Amino acid sequence: MLQEAIQDLRGRTRGEVIEPAGGGYEAAREAYNAMASGRPVVIFRPADLTDIVTAVRWAAGSDLPIGVRGGGHSVAGHSSPDGALLVDLSRWRGATVDPATRTADALAGSRLMDLDAATFAYGLAAPSGTFIDTGIGGLTLSGGISWLLSSEGYACDALIGAQLVTADGDVLEVDEEHEPELLWGLRGGGGNFGVVTRLRYALTEVPAMFGGRLRFRGSSLRDSILRTFEVEASAPDELVLAMVAWRAEDGSPSISVNVGWRGDPESGMAAVSALATHPACYESDLKPMNWLQQQTLYQPIPFGLRQYWKGHLIGQLDETLADALIASASEASDESFALVELIHGRAHRIPESHAAFGGRSAVANVTALAIWEDAADDAAEIAWARRFADRVSPLSLRGGGYLNYPEIDQTASRVAAAYPPDSWARLRGLKRRLDPHNRFRFNANIPPADA
Repeated sequence: MLQEAIQDLRGRTRGEVIEPAGGGYEAAREAYNAMASGRPVVIFRPADLTDIVTAVRWAAGSDLPIGVRGGGHSVAGHSSPDGALLVDLSRWRGATVDPATRTADALAGSRLMDLDAATFAYGLAAPSGTFIDTGIGGLTLSGGISWLLSSEGYACDALIGAQLVTADGDVLEVDEEHEPELLWGLRGGGGNFGVVTRLRYALTEVPAMFGGRLRFRGSSLRDSILRTFEVEASAPDELVLAMVAWRAEDGSPSISVNVGWRGDPESGMAAVSALATHPACYESDLKPMNWLQQQTLYQPIPFGLRQYWKGHLIGQLDETLADALIASASEASDESFALVELIHGRAHRIPESHAAFGGRSAVANVTALAIWEDAADDAAEIAWARRFADRVSPLSLRGGGYLNYPEIDQTASRVAAAYPPDSWARLRGLKRRLDPHNRFRFNANIPPADA
């Protein structure tokens, strides 16, 4: 029966239908995280919007849940959903810019590099992310932390419109005038409400950047971390800082403070001078950059590695975090590291009512990223990441993490904890209206409210 249904889908659509028994299936279902083993019933690469509507309605008639893939970078494996229809939008790439209105429309399978290249041509940018190969869809719908975080807010804050196909196959054009409640939900509620096919962003002018890395080690390492927290406490909106903690080749803990300054080099250097002159700082590569250069500060993490990420959105910066970074860096393996994305400025000033995103008051996103190759190391790497998360848990806002960095065994309670109770109830009501059967459940899932 299922084989007949798949043939029916193939006959009713123009896109590519990929079955487990057919060629290309294994490559198409490849997960970013090698620990994710989900096997879709069928992978569908739609040719157009009509194809998506047909496929969604076909899934309902076949009683199949639905997963969506954009860039495919789900550490939790949501981009390779088990036993589901996978709508693969990875080839839906491209963005157009209206410089007069300072807006961009991007297809949902676009990567950051696609959006950045289109906007940079006009001296503009969208708040987005920091890894250029990341898909914009999942990133934006669950938050989005970028080098513009302090001056523009999260990527979801810049989302001013979208096109979405619901679980019933209806096509909704979403903006502040049409479906404003759904727009609120898309700003942080993830892929819970349907297949988002297009996103519209408000853009901002970015004439120049100044950035790079400051690296620290040695006996005053702890003090350099606390000094970074002090700089962050009074930092202007132009400055965004992130910290990476790792184990050096000699086994000692090391810290990198990664810098993004929106503006001229002199002011940027002045903003971080207390760090650049710290005795623990042994290396600096800070320099003037344009927006595209700033966006390549981080090297993409390739598909096919084993990964376990876990962390917290935290409400304060203190010695607890400093000690956790040093301890975890001392214990880390070659590829694993802890990441602290510091948050201040406009990210805090945008009203809570603007977006469903639940981490508005967080002062940092703190995550352990365990990355390795050999399955024999699974237990040790997962234990390392969990230890770090446990060490910083006293600082957590509500016990939840940043939903763009989910652990592969993320619990329902951890998802709920990512939102204030009122927002969670509101999101569940929106889910009940748009997807009452929870077909779109391969995400940080929001279950429909009880009828």
